[in-house]
Amino acid sequence: MAIDITCSVLKILNAIGEGLMASFAIISMHSYSSDFLPGDNNLFTRTKGSSASVGEVGALPGVPKRRRGASSKPGGKPAEKERFMRRYDRLFAEMQSLHGPRSRMEILEKMKPMMYELSPDIRAWTGDVRIRIYLLMQEIAKDLDNPTYARASLGLLVLILSNGGNSAVEMARPILGEKIQAMHGDARYESERFLPRLLLMLDGLDSQHIEKLAGEAIHTWSDDRFRASGDFLGLEVLEKGLRNRVKGILGGEIAKTGNAKDMTALNRAVELYHAAK
Repeated sequence: MAIDITCSVLKILNAIGEGLMASFAIISMHSYSSDFLPGDNNLFTRTKGSSASVGEVGALPGVPKRRRGASSKPGGKPAEKERFMRRYDRLFAEMQSLHGPRSRMEILEKMKPMMYELSPDIRAWTGDVRIRIYLLMQEIAKDLDNPTYARASLGLLVLILSNGGNSAVEMARPILGEKIQAMHGDARYESERFLPRLLLMLDGLDSQHIEKLAGEAIHTWSDDRFRASGDFLGLEVLEKGLRNRVKGILGGEIAKTGNAKDMTALNRAVELYHAAK
């Protein structure tokens, strides 16, 4: 069914003329369908860049670094990008058609380095990337119902949101927000290191939510959850003002837990404080 839908999308895209598409403006993620141009043999067609604002992010711990020699600018050489997009589209079509645990996991793992190749375009939030990311998020949403696929799927998602910034978060929130929230309260996912980070990102990195989650991490998380997620909350990439505010909150927790001689909570508060530097 997914392949039939994809083929239908391709037929529609190829039927749209360039003259018609010249009149469209890229307004927001809700207008991703306006970004298609005909004349490409890929699964999806290409378009020019977008002016959507995005966040700046460094390499994430626990995921592979960008392959040496990979471009840091969107697009790259046209022929190279076209070949890469064809490879991505073939892998995505395979992802849609395979549902066995082993084959699905293999595809998800292959997707991770491709996200690093695609990261400059995700950061620029170009039109051809938007539709691919939208459809990939739909696939990730299916996988989050299965703990077997959760780790690889969450790893892909944190790469997408870290590179895509607000535009990617706005796209992900209605597709994945409720699922991420439910997973955070599900004991089966306690060891998923990126889950709390994704919860904060989908909440818009709101200072109150960060304070609440930090308090939970210090006082109520199990040892397994803190070991898994304590170093992966992303406090180090918060903008300076917010990061200083979080450090102030954590400094207060250090003083409070020290006075109470709660060594477990004190050690956690100190660890999160240093992580925010």
